[in-house]
Amino acid sequence: MNGSDGGDNYPVYGQQVKRPLRIQVLRYASLVLAFAGLFLLYLFSINREIPLIRIGDVTPTMNFATVRIAGEVTRDAYVFQSGGIVFDMKDGSGEIAVMGGRIQAQALEAAGKLPHSGDRIEVTGSLIVSVDQEPKLRIQSVDQLVLSRKRTIAPSAVSSARIADVTAAHKGEQLTVTGILKTIDIPGPGSKSPYTLTLEENGAKLAVVFWEDVFQRMDKKLPLPGKLISARGRVGVYKDAVQLKVWEAGDLRVMEPGK
Repeated sequence: MNGSDGGDNYPVYGQQVKRPLRIQVLRYASLVLAFAGLFLLYLFSINREIPLIRIGDVTPTMNFATVRIAGEVTRDAYVFQSGGIVFDMKDGSGEIAVMGGRIQAQALEAAGKLPHSGDRIEVTGSLIVSVDQEPKLRIQSVDQLVLSRKRTIAPSAVSSARIADVTAAHKGEQLTVTGILKTIDIPGPGSKSPYTLTLEENGAKLAVVFWEDVFQRMDKKLPLPGKLISARGRVGVYKDAVQLKVWEAGDLRVMEPGK
């Protein structure tokens, strides 16, 4: 025995044990570094440049990849009865269908950004690629869709024409016609067909066509047969039949007789 106080040489166990200050500091420092690392990863993920690719370079290994594609719209945007949206675009290397859900369709309609054939577009989305199907691009956010409308002729420069004079030779031209609304053809649910108004002037008839987005901007109201209608649009030919394609709701007007 070295004395009655020899027990002071033994360690004390229990709640009285305290971690050395250096260990506590290292513990808090590691937590700070961990959170800082996560924050930096988050900043990198939201600020990194999303790659711009060509449609022809898409492969099955790129399934679910987030990419940007720039090109020209080849088919007008169609909004389904279920609320989804689809349109086609090309970039010189290939063509791809671009899709979105109800939220994207509503946002595009509200912003007046529904794509039309001939528009220039850059869209960011996630690829859907499988071996036995054509690739598709799903829109992630409307804010990442940049649209440049194709050049149109100013209203003052649009020529007026008699319905009987509108022929296939006018394809691509913008014209204004006036006639009595004879019939209305409404596409069925889920159909990709347009609305068709048949106008008649002095016995000659012309089909005036427009799609769902225009109908929506008309407050879902169609003019009644027998009304005098003024229509401004671009002449097209479909299955050898001449038609006038209308892109804006304001280009269809009900006229008062004699005006």
